[in-house]
Amino acid sequence: MDKIVILNPSLWTNYMIDYLYRTQVIAGTDEIRRSQNADTLPASNNASNALKTKGVLRAKIQPFNVTWGLPKCRETYGDGDSIVSVSTNKRGYTTRVMPSEWKVDQLDWDNKINLSTKGLSDDIKYTGLYKNLQDSHNLKYAYDLISKKKGANTPGVDDFTLDGYSKETIKDLSLSLKDHSFKFKPIRRVYISKKDGTLRPLGIPGPRDKVVQKAAAIELERIFEKIFQNSSHGFRPKKGTHTALKQISGWAGTKWFIEGDISKYFDTINHQLLIDVLKRYINDKEFIDFIWKAIKVNYVDLLNKKTEYGETGTPQGGTLSPILSNIYLHALDVFMNKKVEDSKLSGPTSVDNPEYKRIHSKISNLRQVFLPSYRYNVSSDLNLEERKKQILELEKERSKLKSKIPVTGYRIYYVRYADNFLIAINGPHKMAIELKDEIKIFLQKELKLELNVDKTKVTSALKDRAEFLGAQIRTFSSRTFDQKRRKDSYTKDNIKIRARTPVNKILILAPLERITKKLSEQGICKIINFSKRKVIPTRKVAWVNLENHVIIQKYNEIWRGILNYYSFAYNRSQLNFIQYLIQHSAACTLMNKLKISSRAKIFKKFGYYISIPYSHKEGSISLGLHKSLKRINKFSINSKLPYDIFNYSIRTKSLLDQVCAICQTKENVEMYHRNKLGKGKTDNTLKGITVNLSRRQIPLCKPCHDKVHKGIYDGPGIY
Repeated sequence: MDKIVILNPSLWTNYMIDYLYRTQVIAGTDEIRRSQNADTLPASNNASNALKTKGVLRAKIQPFNVTWGLPKCRETYGDGDSIVSVSTNKRGYTTRVMPSEWKVDQLDWDNKINLSTKGLSDDIKYTGLYKNLQDSHNLKYAYDLISKKKGANTPGVDDFTLDGYSKETIKDLSLSLKDHSFKFKPIRRVYISKKDGTLRPLGIPGPRDKVVQKAAAIELERIFEKIFQNSSHGFRPKKGTHTALKQISGWAGTKWFIEGDISKYFDTINHQLLIDVLKRYINDKEFIDFIWKAIKVNYVDLLNKKTEYGETGTPQGGTLSPILSNIYLHALDVFMNKKVEDSKLSGPTSVDNPEYKRIHSKISNLRQVFLPSYRYNVSSDLNLEERKKQILELEKERSKLKSKIPVTGYRIYYVRYADNFLIAINGPHKMAIELKDEIKIFLQKELKLELNVDKTKVTSALKDRAEFLGAQIRTFSSRTFDQKRRKDSYTKDNIKIRARTPVNKILILAPLERITKKLSEQGICKIINFSKRKVIPTRKVAWVNLENHVIIQKYNEIWRGILNYYSFAYNRSQLNFIQYLIQHSAACTLMNKLKISSRAKIFKKFGYYISIPYSHKEGSISLGLHKSLKRINKFSINSKLPYDIFNYSIRTKSLLDQVCAICQTKENVEMYHRNKLGKGKTDNTLKGITVNLSRRQIPLCKPCHDKVHKGIYDGPGIY
């Protein structure tokens, strides 16, 4: 009896009922067994007990417990693995109803994939991944994901692009995977400059290979997302830079940071070690061989006409590399998680200071007389004034003491994003140095990787700032031993007091100087002396020829992106300086475009918010300026810095299921990917730039597509 596993995460929605009905995979009355460890449905060829009406599949089966929905209270089962609901009818049967809108991951029911909701062990391995990879629906879904990316139409070593991709192309690709005739083409090697002046190698596979890699990455993601540690945040669904920073915000009491970076990580991944990790969880030789082909592909440097053989590393730029890099570094996450758990067993990190506690009790007793709930008569105003003086003296004495005294316990915290990681230590400096050396040895011995000595450093959390994921991180402390006081603090009884600011709290800050330098590199401003805030807003030359409302739209996207990314910033109010630069840079750009002599005249004409009317519709657009930027401590999931907006381009979304844009047929529809016109084919006028920006993907049937490419199409415009 075969077992089929139905996964709850969504890929497709409309295939479940039709497929079950067509292949007669219906559960019989005596074949249902439900395990708490693996949610499986046994398959049977007996469809006599099934009935399909109005898009709902019904089957008579014996009653059993269902663990659908979220776990609650002490019940640890559930969390989305069930896809059916249960009800009992008069005949004693249980009716299982599968709503057509519920989504299914698995379409090929012949694949036997063992899933465990309680993790993996050596005797539980996954199979059937290569059969899933061959499925045309999976490949089509992978194409839909790839085609929406900005660099989807970037060619590899040949001139092949996504232009002309069709359902027939997907079918041919599926057949080549089934008969093992599929081969990866060499990867085009390009180099981009880094901040330190060195070059970072990138591998750009062809669009066809990207589609297959993406389909394989989806299969690996289904398996390893249940295995990865919570400390890993890079290249993972529902995780990102903000989730990593949110985890860091809870590291109270941190004394030292270890800012870790792995040297040339993507280029030095050991292939054999990577395959050994995959074999530990996957029992599918065909899929393992496919991964071997993907990572062993050669690199071609077209500029220098060199061929490099892929002995180590995964191509940084491919769609399969992110998930493989996380799988490879999972061992480091497990190693550090053991360190974190051991630190929790070391005992408390501090105890109450008895001297501080004694003075604090005195102050509390003296304050009793000022409470509205005080039941005894106050003798005189003179005694009240004396009490106030005593309280002030004791508060001064208490402010010189620490409320806690450190003891032998320690804490270690860890978070990783791709090949960068941050470790926090609530303990002595010696422990941070020893842990850094221990990680270096572990990477060399277990993973054959090297720690970047120049970028990996131990930073004081109290005196300095660690830099991680575009933010600066430090522990709050006063410059002196006296703790700062909050002026407007009130007790529960609404009595104003001089409360102390809590120490040892993690502060995550927006790096103003780094943001300003980034804007300066893009022509938004010119830095003379940042420490004295001598920064001059300038025009954005590349945007001068855009329409007026588009210019404001671009500046809004930059400002909104910065504001959204740094929504967690403790110093969010200081972003007012960045707002000033963006506002006045927009004024400078319009000033240059409209031939106006000063920024003041721009503000006089269009107002403080620079309100520009649309050229193609009614209404206007203004700069999204804020009068005040209060601290909101907000973290999101998919937030990222908006600097790619400077490379302004527009791509529209188009799918293979659309009709031909010329003859409206649905047969043999391909995608016509129009490339950006070269500099010699358009001028630098507003009209020429607009023509370039409007180029996009267009669905065309094969005959119409051929006519367009041959230059013989003379029908209505499709551009």
